[in-house]
Amino acid sequence: MTGGQLLAMWQLGSGWMLLWGLAAALPILIHLWSRRRFQQVPWAAMEFVLAAMRRNARRIQLEQWLLLLVRTLIIILFALALADPALSLISSWTGGTNSGQSHILLVLDASYSMDYRKGEKSLFDSAKEMAAQMISQGKQGDGYTLLLMGEPPRTIIGEPAFDPQDVQEELAALTLPHAGANLSASLAEVEAILRQAKDREPRLTQRQVIFFTDLGKTTWGDANTADCRERLGRIAELARLSLVDMGEPGEENLAITRLEAGEPISTLATETTFRAEIQSFSSQDQPRQSVEFFVDGVRVAEQTVDVAAGGRAGATFAYKFETAGEHVVEGRLAGDRLALDNHRWLSVPVRESIRVLCIHGKPGESRFVALALEPRKDNKPRIRVEQAPESTLLEADLKQYDCIFLCNVGRFSRDEAQVLRQYLHSGGGLVFFLGDQVQSESYNQELASDDAGKRVLPAKLGPTSKATESGYPFDPLNFRHPIVAPFEGFKNAGLLTTPIWKYIELKPFPEAKTALAFRGGDAAIVEEKLQKGRSIIFASAAAPESQWTEISSWPSFIPLVQEMQQYAISRRDEGRNLQVGDDLVGSFPAAPPQTPLTMLLPDGRNERLSLMAQGDESLWSYSGGVLSGGYEAKLGTPTKAAQKFALNVNTRESDLERLPEDLLPSQFNLDAQGDDGTPAILPGSSESFFRELLLSVLFLLACESVLAWRMGRGGA
Repeated sequence: MTGGQLLAMWQLGSGWMLLWGLAAALPILIHLWSRRRFQQVPWAAMEFVLAAMRRNARRIQLEQWLLLLVRTLIIILFALALADPALSLISSWTGGTNSGQSHILLVLDASYSMDYRKGEKSLFDSAKEMAAQMISQGKQGDGYTLLLMGEPPRTIIGEPAFDPQDVQEELAALTLPHAGANLSASLAEVEAILRQAKDREPRLTQRQVIFFTDLGKTTWGDANTADCRERLGRIAELARLSLVDMGEPGEENLAITRLEAGEPISTLATETTFRAEIQSFSSQDQPRQSVEFFVDGVRVAEQTVDVAAGGRAGATFAYKFETAGEHVVEGRLAGDRLALDNHRWLSVPVRESIRVLCIHGKPGESRFVALALEPRKDNKPRIRVEQAPESTLLEADLKQYDCIFLCNVGRFSRDEAQVLRQYLHSGGGLVFFLGDQVQSESYNQELASDDAGKRVLPAKLGPTSKATESGYPFDPLNFRHPIVAPFEGFKNAGLLTTPIWKYIELKPFPEAKTALAFRGGDAAIVEEKLQKGRSIIFASAAAPESQWTEISSWPSFIPLVQEMQQYAISRRDEGRNLQVGDDLVGSFPAAPPQTPLTMLLPDGRNERLSLMAQGDESLWSYSGGVLSGGYEAKLGTPTKAAQKFALNVNTRESDLERLPEDLLPSQFNLDAQGDDGTPAILPGSSESFFRELLLSVLFLLACESVLAWRMGRGGA
């Protein structure tokens, strides 16, 4: 090892403190000054003293030089201690050089499995502490960048920062998002940061990427894909790759993977049944697990379930809402070491009644549908039905209705078609019953455009079938579709014997689904998601006047109409319950431009949103949902309205299975950890000698006192 290499191994935390070392010249200057002031005066008695001193001159001189040396060393060592010297552990015996400073890229796994707790600390908190400790052991001049490996990844410090305290403050401020992690996208970000730092900070000749992760298979299972291997190969050419394994084998977990309502729309008229599904990601049975249910933060029910190893269990409760409006239901599982997936939320807008509009092409065509939906009149019906002529489509505000039935309407104008498109865009449900007045060409031209964005019907209309006395029996297609699934096992319901003598052939679009067919193969009921709503078409009529069918008098009619209505409105509030990371989108009736809109987050914070006017609506969107829980968009005065949403974790991350270390790509180095769980000092870090130097100063002060006392005594 050369002298230059040896000197390069030493780094100073505060080099300017070495200026205090100049004070080491003071004892020497004082000594020289004292010699200049010394004058010889002949004195008879002194001759005897001088004679004795000459005999001990060598010893006295040595003691004086030793005392001067100790006093000088005290000041020099004290100045060195203030400069905080550190020895870099990259040395020639490891085959490396330390010709420059290091760029260290810290990558923290931000998948929510890192919230798994060991004692009071989560893995994520421990990773932050380890990273902060590593920074404190770094050498002067090192640059640090910081990346959260999430979905998507988030760059916290993109360009090398050289103040360790600033980096540690950024680390301390990090919070764990409630989502997974995208390894491929994170590696792409790592490569971009390294290349940018290499171009802008060429003096940082040593580069290292350190991953702090639990090695969850849901994230690291992609490590051996072609894309990740290719990226890792390029990264390995730029920097050394290290990995600190935060997890432990055998970690187990329970999670609520689903919370749903039995009805697409809840009303004040009836109870709503809610069901939570609990899944075990454990190798052992979990008996007597408590599941609690909350409505608007108030505990309303509790149930105990047994969850088999690797199995599922369900918990249900029924609740009757007392007020219409926005509500949030929460299912909560007894706490375990990963608490984030022990909660699940459901936004439940509650209405006084489900409002349905029945449009008839001629009087009486819709009365049987209306009767099937609202069999008896009540002050607070679950479904409130209104019947109206075709002209209502352009005269009424259709958005006040959850579903619209169109019964044997002959044709549609361009304006009527546009109104129906807007209604689907708002999330409404359309159900078409055909009949003898239907003009197929008008339907196809105005409602069945090949452009899905303009389409209202899920199928084009073909020719009318030939009338037959034997009828066209239904084929339920193995009862696969939700509309006909409730009929399975109920032969007396009459679905398969429904008399249909005539119908219009339907030609479904590729994205549409056939719920019910005729035995000859033609579709009888076709449905499709269109815009934000759903459209359903029935190939025959609903009323007997057309001489096409007697379905309205058959026992299958009422449940079939109700199932179509339920399925048609199933998307009405679909955008209210999403996953963490999804955008929240909503609208309010047109509000003044300066009307304040805020989003209340699960942690209690408020964020201001902007409104965008579009026609008679004010639209808004929010893309900052990184926490699971309930969200509330609140429109201020003068409108004063609110909409509640729920973002839940993707429980794919709840499976804590780990990727075996031997399956990691060869570019990774697994850095050993000490008994206390802290990472070993990594290559490129350094060891401080501040304490040792300070102890040396104290030792020399004691030696100086002893030497001065002995010399003074000897002189006496």
